[in-house]
Amino acid sequence: MIALYRATFTWIFLVTMLAFAGVGDGCAQSVHTSADAPASTTKLAEELRQFGDIELIVFKNRAEFLDLVEQRFGSKHTGIPDKLPRSPFTVTGRDGDAHLGTCRVFVPANITPDTGDEVFARLMHNWFGTRLSYATSAALTYRWLIFHEARHCQPDHFGGDVLKDHRDEVEADLFAYEQLASTSAPASATDQNALAQDITAFRIITSALIAGRSHMIGLSVQQKLQTSGTPPTFTAQQEINAFLAARKLVIGRAKAIATAVNPTNRELVRAIIELNSEVDPATTDPQAVLVGMVITALDDAIAHFAPALHQSVATLQSNGSP
Repeated sequence: MIALYRATFTWIFLVTMLAFAGVGDGCAQSVHTSADAPASTTKLAEELRQFGDIELIVFKNRAEFLDLVEQRFGSKHTGIPDKLPRSPFTVTGRDGDAHLGTCRVFVPANITPDTGDEVFARLMHNWFGTRLSYATSAALTYRWLIFHEARHCQPDHFGGDVLKDHRDEVEADLFAYEQLASTSAPASATDQNALAQDITAFRIITSALIAGRSHMIGLSVQQKLQTSGTPPTFTAQQEINAFLAARKLVIGRAKAIATAVNPTNRELVRAIIELNSEVDPATTDPQAVLVGMVITALDDAIAHFAPALHQSVATLQSNGSP
């Protein structure tokens, strides 16, 4: 078996009780593989080679993915999960006793820019809309995710426990940010700050609502981007615990105010706004401080990506509407 099969969200699990209407997951109609990739994918693949022997592969569905695995690794590999991740992921490390010389970055076709879909919107299950409000752009954030995967192609990211994977994820986020901020657009300090805003908001939302433990990195990424790399004042385990606690609060509140079996996206936003209004700024309990930070950052992140939705819910709340 291939020793390391690494996804950006490490086998994304869904918050199943938050099943929002209008969230589709069909394959994109416009599909490109490594053989007929659009110019944008070809250019990006060329850029990745500066970081080593990396192959960028866009696949349409499970059948095509399995075919690509057989082409690259041979027919002996089995045990590929039935449900592929929705995000870019790497296959790297070792194949038994042999080193895999080429790192493969696999990308589901329906999140590539040429499809017209927005990768952040899709990775957040369209909970806050299919067209988000970016400080930069959907295209640049897609590039950031792919550069993130390039960092995972380096040998020091070849596996580990949850805490090491947590550290690797933070490093990959910062690596991708630094590459885009220093070698290509955005070039100005203002644009760099804009990219940092998009990255932070995305990581806060996914850490709080979607990601597994090793990917609960939103506070670390936020603090490092805001303080030019200064180490966080909390441990990885403390951060993970804070995101788990915040998720439990959000899910519980959303279910409590829901008018149907599953909360709507507006009820989810309402739950987060309510919880944010209840954060105690005077608390001295370290874990409560971190949970409060998560809730406040989550509220801000939704307002960043979906300002109209957030404002409409906030306005109803301020008017005392249920």
